[in-house]
Amino acid sequence: MKAVLRVRACHGRSLIDEVARIASRVQSERNRRVICKPIARAVAPVGVPSTLTVGIVRRILRGTIKVERDKVKVAWGERFAFGVGVPLFIGAATGLLVEGVAVSGGALMVGLTDSGAPYRSRIRAMFITCVSVSICTFVGQVAGNYSVITVALLALASFGAGMFIAVDLATYFVALMAPLTITLVSALPADAVHSLEHAVLVFAGGLFAIAIVLVSWRAHAHLPERLAIAKVYRSLAHWASDAKDRDERAPVLLAQSEARETLNIAQGPVAVPGAAAEAFRVLVDEADRTYLDLVALRNARKRIETWDPTLAERAFEVGRTAAAEAFTAVAQALETRRWSADAGSIRDRLDQSVTALRNELENCRTATGEEALRAHELEDVLSRGASVRAELRGAVDLATTWQGEGAPPDPVRHRRPRRRDLELRHPIPILRANMNLRSSAFRHALRLAVTVGIAAAIDRAFGLPRGYWIPLTVLFVLRPDFGATFTRGLQRYVGTALGVVLATLITAALHPGSFVLAALITALSFCFCAFIFANYGLFTLSVTACIIFFVSYAGPHNEYATALDRLLDTTIGATLTLGIYALWPTWERALLPDTTAELIEADRGYLSALLQAWLDPASHTREEVASARAAARLARTNTAASVQRALLEPTGRHTAFGTDQATGILSSTRRFADGALALEAYLEDDPPPAPPEARTLAVQLDATFDELACAAREHRAPEPLPPLRQTQQALAAVAGQTSPLAEETDRMVNSVLIASHVLARVQMPVGAAARLGVEPAIASTGG
Repeated sequence: MKAVLRVRACHGRSLIDEVARIASRVQSERNRRVICKPIARAVAPVGVPSTLTVGIVRRILRGTIKVERDKVKVAWGERFAFGVGVPLFIGAATGLLVEGVAVSGGALMVGLTDSGAPYRSRIRAMFITCVSVSICTFVGQVAGNYSVITVALLALASFGAGMFIAVDLATYFVALMAPLTITLVSALPADAVHSLEHAVLVFAGGLFAIAIVLVSWRAHAHLPERLAIAKVYRSLAHWASDAKDRDERAPVLLAQSEARETLNIAQGPVAVPGAAAEAFRVLVDEADRTYLDLVALRNARKRIETWDPTLAERAFEVGRTAAAEAFTAVAQALETRRWSADAGSIRDRLDQSVTALRNELENCRTATGEEALRAHELEDVLSRGASVRAELRGAVDLATTWQGEGAPPDPVRHRRPRRRDLELRHPIPILRANMNLRSSAFRHALRLAVTVGIAAAIDRAFGLPRGYWIPLTVLFVLRPDFGATFTRGLQRYVGTALGVVLATLITAALHPGSFVLAALITALSFCFCAFIFANYGLFTLSVTACIIFFVSYAGPHNEYATALDRLLDTTIGATLTLGIYALWPTWERALLPDTTAELIEADRGYLSALLQAWLDPASHTREEVASARAAARLARTNTAASVQRALLEPTGRHTAFGTDQATGILSSTRRFADGALALEAYLEDDPPPAPPEARTLAVQLDATFDELACAAREHRAPEPLPPLRQTQQALAAVAGQTSPLAEETDRMVNSVLIASHVLARVQMPVGAAARLGVEPAIASTGG
């Protein structure tokens, strides 16, 4: 009977994957045409026909002018332009131009970090940026008179900013404001008194940008993603609540496909998304897996109804209504951005549904004759029901906490305060774990520091006019991945060159005064924030022209000579950046399976040390657990960076294991790590040794991680896994459903099963399958 359920579940899974695969291929083909072909041709042998060079230039220029309208951020552009422009107009009206430019510059640097993240995290990031750029303004202007100190300071700031790529891209962008500020202000050195005045004005400008966000902020963050995922859960609620069990799956499959496409469009190729974006991806995976389990349960109910309709009603009705209630609550939380349901009640009803199945199973076991033979069927149904309960509890947990705005009401999970080493996303332990050459983040930080240091040294050694454009170009162009450095690097260079020419022509033709400069800067500020995701070439053009107009407040100069200086400096900076990256390149796509397997093995090592500490506290020291935790953090950072680089590399033929699988593994194992960190936090309370069932679960999880790592390395779906769900349920029955050990292992098992579900989407390439005369298969997963 289990084989029947697996076949049916695999059939449901293939339906989902077929719909998702079509959408993914359409998106991948568009990305391949726009980005990958020019780069694939650019790295071709030297003897290629010259017509290819023309094609490369044409494609780059086409990418520079093409605007993706759905990614235009009008509201952000309006806020940003208002914050930058108002101080300039006030300064021009009052004659306080220096003060106006300083305040506007502070608003500009801080406003760039107005990412649209949830309220608290956004304001926190903007305030940190405000403090950072103010300090860098003072230090940079004071150090600007001393070349050696300036070069060392820029290299150090660049290294520090580069390390924050280990946390996430948004944090890296905030950290990058420090070397950018030092680069700009060190070109205008001043004494300590004037530098302090300018720093205070920059701080005031940053506060002004924060005030604009506080006034204009509305609860519309991630609206398209939230509505798309809410539609998935609404369709699942409608399907689950159908008392007639009509097989109307099309709306569910369509909603899932649309949700994945919406996430891909909204988030782009990002391997380390923020907490909300990651929660959205896991919510879709949870819905996918829950749907497959519900399909199997519906099929089982139909079979049971043929020999005992009343038994089917007693066993399934509670679960059906509980699942529909949970789906509806999650959908409402996503739509309204607040949790309004009673999470405790939902949890109780989900527990009651599993209890009802367990009671019916016990009745069958104690019966005789034909009913006893049906216990095997109910055993599999109970396993599926427990899986659905865990998946829905995970979805409710995500729906109550995705905003990162503090603990939700009626949490579905007991929470213990943790020291920062045991927090999943705290930057300090992440940075500490990455402070070695094995870390890709450390290597990027080192590369960035060396390149910026060389660029600043060239500027200072040769005394190039407006030489600050050399390190500025390096900071704009150099990224930790091939795609962003070379593919977008070319667009950055084209946009910078066009921006220099455009700003020079406008300046030469109009000889703009203070008010005209303020108007031009305000318009360009709107452009480079509104189009930062819609068109990178237009963004770079706007940034370049905006900086040029800012510098124009310093006084009259020869526009054409200045334009040539900027073009020369930009060319030097771009050539230096691409040259250094070419000397130390990293091709990640081929290494991705091994890197992902190393993450799985590192989590396996951490879990082994952690559970051993629970099973036998005397045999393991906390230092051993901490060492395993640090290794897992490092592996997670390396895998995330590897995925990010692979996403933007030129793509060749289809591979069985790609960035989709690696990204899914990252998201699921990060939630596994959160459960493991919680268990480690509870160790500080000196809990009693875990029951023997925990040892069984530890052995099974170890075997599961080993199989998942092998599957990732061998580009295949995992073999059938141990009965993790049943073992975890046995542990919960002994330890207590609400005990920390039961709650966190439930969370961890669910995350591991999602990871196996992601790997189960690894298929043999269609061409290879056709040559062998077989159909690409998807292996079933345990639990």
